[in-house]
Amino acid sequence: MFFHSLSSLIIFLPIVFIIFPLIKKFNYQYANIFLLIFSLVFYAFDIPWFVIPLFISSFSDYFISSKLINQNNLGKNIRIYLLITSFLINIGLLVTFKYSLLISNTINLKTTSGFINIIDSLILPAGISFYTFQTLSFSIDSFKKKIKKMPSFNDYFLYVSYFPQLVAGPILRPEEFFDKNSKPILNQNHNLIKNGFSRLCYGLFIKLCIADELSRFNDIAFLADSNMLGFLDTWTMAFGFGLQIYFDFSAYSHIAIGISRIIGLPIKENFIFPYSSNSVTEFWRRWHISLSTWVSDYLYNFLNRKLYPFFYGVIPLIITWSIMGIWHGASWRFAFWGLLNGIFILIHRIFKNNDFIKDKFQKLDLINNLITLCAIMSTWIYFRSTSWAQANTLYKKLFNFQNFNLGLAENYYLVVTIFLLVTLFAGYLDKSKFSEIIKNNRILQILASSISLVLSLIFISNQNSFIYFQF
Repeated sequence: MFFHSLSSLIIFLPIVFIIFPLIKKFNYQYANIFLLIFSLVFYAFDIPWFVIPLFISSFSDYFISSKLINQNNLGKNIRIYLLITSFLINIGLLVTFKYSLLISNTINLKTTSGFINIIDSLILPAGISFYTFQTLSFSIDSFKKKIKKMPSFNDYFLYVSYFPQLVAGPILRPEEFFDKNSKPILNQNHNLIKNGFSRLCYGLFIKLCIADELSRFNDIAFLADSNMLGFLDTWTMAFGFGLQIYFDFSAYSHIAIGISRIIGLPIKENFIFPYSSNSVTEFWRRWHISLSTWVSDYLYNFLNRKLYPFFYGVIPLIITWSIMGIWHGASWRFAFWGLLNGIFILIHRIFKNNDFIKDKFQKLDLINNLITLCAIMSTWIYFRSTSWAQANTLYKKLFNFQNFNLGLAENYYLVVTIFLLVTLFAGYLDKSKFSEIIKNNRILQILASSISLVLSLIFISNQNSFIYFQF
């Protein structure tokens, strides 16, 4: 079920907002059970079988983590085998539901057994890439002995299936959901209703009134004949989709954070005006923060310790970003998108360690921001294109300075430019002294929330699914 559907806004969310705190006053365990059941119903409302891989990942990692935490006499090798088993189960789920067709096509596997065809005919379970990372983080932290006490299965399953962030994050770490006694933190916190409602309204507005409307322009642009487009066309398309995916994904995070604050669990920010960054490295510290930090802590740091630190750590960097790319989608175009980001980060590392370049550019924020913007936006071509041929053609045209023909609708250039300027201005405003004044003004908050909600309800009939649902 979508957060931004009428049935969700009018029926499902009010139910949980009213009933959960009422039950919580009398018995928090029953309240958690209610929230767990609600989360599963909300997740599987349209496609019930989605809970099967969710349960497999949750049950297997709970069993493995229990062994790692409760049995202190386990040998080192057994602990390693248990952790490897957790990896194999979760990666196996991803390979089965997400990458089986990619693998069969890559190795040119011709089969009529029906298995690949059956899997390919299934819809990718929503959020499978997110909740497998979440269960893996619990297993890894259990292996590292960071978790001292095992929660009950109900509480653990709630941690995995917690509906506000289940489908597209932010990815929760165990310490963000459980206290030191492995009790859910949401049992101890007071509801932040006003703040949560405002974030929910802002998210709905950004999704329905900005992201979805911009997507209609982008869909038309990417259906155009790539060979007939010019330099300005392709850059407008790159910026157009870069803005769309930012609005779309940050909107989901706003909604998830808002709903969770109303329920009583504070979730960390997932986006902090990334397009205001002055380097690609800084961009990825501001974009999808929960994923970036997860990959850094559990993958990149591990590879960095195990592999030889050759040339600014290029080997672990490229491996990490290639995996990061393929995590986003079952196509080698996504791996190449990740590789491009890794290369840009490597270039930044080289420049950052060059004293001459560092002295010249360190204080030139406008130029640094412009270079970062163009670098990041160019990579979205491979993310959005539907084929290698289209992606390669469009990417080459980004650097074809001989063709300045305008082959797209005139209002497309205007819409993208306006949204870009508004985005950059919002990032600048967030850094200014006026930011806290605006945030702490109750009248402005009420007015902004009300306008956002009214406009969202007007545009709700034209809703699209969130882009990251496919991951």
